[in-house]
Amino acid sequence: MDAEREFERARLLDPDFPGSQVGMALVAAEGKDFWRARQELAKALHKDGRFADTYIALGRIVTAEGVQRGYPVDTWSKEALAAYKKAGEHDPDNPAVPYYRGRCFLEAMQLEPARVSFAEALGKARGPWVKRTQDALGQVQLIERVAPGSSWGLKIALLPRITRGELSVLLIEELKLDELSRQRRLAPDPPQFRDPSQPAADSLAQATDISTSWARPWIEQVLKLGVAGLETTPDHLFQPGMAINRANMALVTQGILVLLTGDQELATRYLGEASRFPDVRSDSYAYSAIALNAERGIITADQLSGLFHPEDPVSGGEALQIIRNLQNAVRLDF
Repeated sequence: MDAEREFERARLLDPDFPGSQVGMALVAAEGKDFWRARQELAKALHKDGRFADTYIALGRIVTAEGVQRGYPVDTWSKEALAAYKKAGEHDPDNPAVPYYRGRCFLEAMQLEPARVSFAEALGKARGPWVKRTQDALGQVQLIERVAPGSSWGLKIALLPRITRGELSVLLIEELKLDELSRQRRLAPDPPQFRDPSQPAADSLAQATDISTSWARPWIEQVLKLGVAGLETTPDHLFQPGMAINRANMALVTQGILVLLTGDQELATRYLGEASRFPDVRSDSYAYSAIALNAERGIITADQLSGLFHPEDPVSGGEALQIIRNLQNAVRLDF
């Protein structure tokens, strides 16, 4: 609402400036009013058909609308890329053009052209655009390194932060946890480490809040396996939309190691020791899991500061990197 007021003030101060209409279009798109967004862009083009920001905004809005409404990728990406091409013709040195073109490729799940676009943007970047393009390029390079093996894995890898439901999908689709548990268990059904105050595993499996979740089939598989860190709460809630942070992720990977090795001592091995991390107390609920992950190179602390950043969210790419590290740790254990 604040942005909309500012763009309206800009329009009143200079009715011929197309940027106010471009801003209004982006505000409308943010509210999913794509028809109004296109109307505003049409006004901007009428004022100045050579204003590059109009074409950049058109590419962004077309991409957002196509993804939001589930249109065929070929349809919306073709229109969006044509808009970015037009923008580049009018302002060839603008880093926003290749940057948002790269974002378009990412939404279309085309990693190589996205990387090329972000690299081009970095070559043109100045000021705040430098970090933005570096982060985007780093995201693509990370996803390419971890090599998602499924379409679901690639979709989740693009997310800036993941939820418990999305992590369940990655564990089944990318880690193949159901297959690993059958191959690696030392006993048919080893007992799972749990807090004595928590209810038994069979009662935890009755999640009452996953019926409308798109990730339900994967969540049900994870619950059936009994992964510590991805149980339901005492009132039978799985909370599939809750964001995963690094401490949560450490608990889940610890639970997987216990599940696959049958070594219950892993869950308590580091309790009572002096903390290894400046930002994690040794009596933290997740300390032992964090220490286990750091020691095995699954989730590591910052090399310079030693900080673990337990509350930081986990992106899709980071989650896949952790899963690859976990796969390596499991191979070493067996």
